[in-house]
Amino acid sequence: MEMAGSGVAVFISIAIVAICFVGLFGRWIHDLWHTRGLDSSSLPPGSMGWPIIGELLDFLWCFKFLRRPDDFIAKRKARFGDNGIYRTHLFGYPTIVTCSPLVNKQVLSSMTEEGKVSTGWPSSQLIGSSSVAVIDGLGHKRLRRHLMEAFNNPRALRAVLSSAQPIFISAFEDWASKGRINAYEETKKVTFCNICDMLVSFKSKTVLENMESLYRGLMAGIRSMTINIPGTAFHHALICRKKLTTILLDEVKERKEKGALKQDFMQIMLDSTDENGEKMSEMEVVENIVSLILGGYESTSNVMTWALYYLAKYPEVLEKLKEEVSSIKEQKTEDELPTIEDIKAMKYMSKVTDELIRLANVSPFIFRRVVKDDVVLNGYKLPKNWKVIVWIRSIHIDPDYYDDPLTFNPERWTDSKPKAGTYNVFGHGPRFCPGNNFARLQVIMFLYHVCLKYRWELLNPDAGMKFQPHPKPFDGAEMYFNHST
Repeated sequence: MEMAGSGVAVFISIAIVAICFVGLFGRWIHDLWHTRGLDSSSLPPGSMGWPIIGELLDFLWCFKFLRRPDDFIAKRKARFGDNGIYRTHLFGYPTIVTCSPLVNKQVLSSMTEEGKVSTGWPSSQLIGSSSVAVIDGLGHKRLRRHLMEAFNNPRALRAVLSSAQPIFISAFEDWASKGRINAYEETKKVTFCNICDMLVSFKSKTVLENMESLYRGLMAGIRSMTINIPGTAFHHALICRKKLTTILLDEVKERKEKGALKQDFMQIMLDSTDENGEKMSEMEVVENIVSLILGGYESTSNVMTWALYYLAKYPEVLEKLKEEVSSIKEQKTEDELPTIEDIKAMKYMSKVTDELIRLANVSPFIFRRVVKDDVVLNGYKLPKNWKVIVWIRSIHIDPDYYDDPLTFNPERWTDSKPKAGTYNVFGHGPRFCPGNNFARLQVIMFLYHVCLKYRWELLNPDAGMKFQPHPKPFDGAEMYFNHST
């Protein structure tokens, strides 16, 4: 019996050694395969991980299971040195990860401007080949000018102020009548209603519910592997995108047939002309509306969720914000809404908004793709067709750039500006988000009205956080929500 037991132990030991050997050999082959024909000494330090899956398991371990996403970068810094650039294999592709202010800035500004890198995500199949999010070169510059004109148009500003505020007020009354809400789900609903109203003047509850369902399907596909087989998330997303395109194209055609002129972003984009007097095509308008809704839907609603969460956890900040909001309201009649001048006058509100957006870190990274040969960054060669992940989350919560970075502290924005490259919540360079002011304005209006008449309390103030697909309280910020008096 003892000999038999000893034999089993020896067999298990040999099996473990063999498995480790096969694993290490597989990792070596995987690294060799992706760096074949390249001078490995010129590549950034790092590892390609396991065959096929690369370092995806470690990524999921940090983000989903440990719920410490910053460990992914911290481990690479500890192993390969704090040089701000590493090689890896993620999401099915050999990848360069950048994670320092200087290196990130180079990728997002000069390298993008020079055409050395291009967009690496999302798929143009899902958002359209004429979307400003994926188009390059002169086409991108032309579309961006159209969008910037739309966002900065006085008509657009009036549309935002006049349509968004009543929607917020109505939503808050609904929340108060419920008494108990899931902030994550409720802010998504109100944000989607707001965006669709401001962009395309859609108000029908039936239409909005249908579109929101389609957008959720589209977003699920964008986060999935690009496998177009029935039953996959990507295949379903393509169907959702086609249906959304049809809805928006029908709206464009109806406006043209009836000569309807609406005060929204779609109309401004339809009327917009470039320096040559050319207008955007119908498909360009539609595909960019799809991208704008997609870009502002979850990102803005997540910031609003975190606003309710942090203000509940930091009552002294909430009290100071309420005092500022009340001082604005005292100058108005009962039904009078704040103007753009009022919004500019709320200095503490601006600090709170900047701090919320920094901590929300909705997009932990930005994707790019190397499109030229012989691209060099920080002394390292970036192989053509490799992906580039510009890791911005770790910078936003780095103590080297922000004192006590995980603390919600709006006062950090008093008489100080972040160092260059340390506040990239809306990206940087030629692909800087054109709707950044639009998003901030929504958050400010949300805060103004929720602080004016309501109070809320977290059901589970010690709930942990989850970071996939976006950071949010584990319970979605369940809370009691009522009128303040």
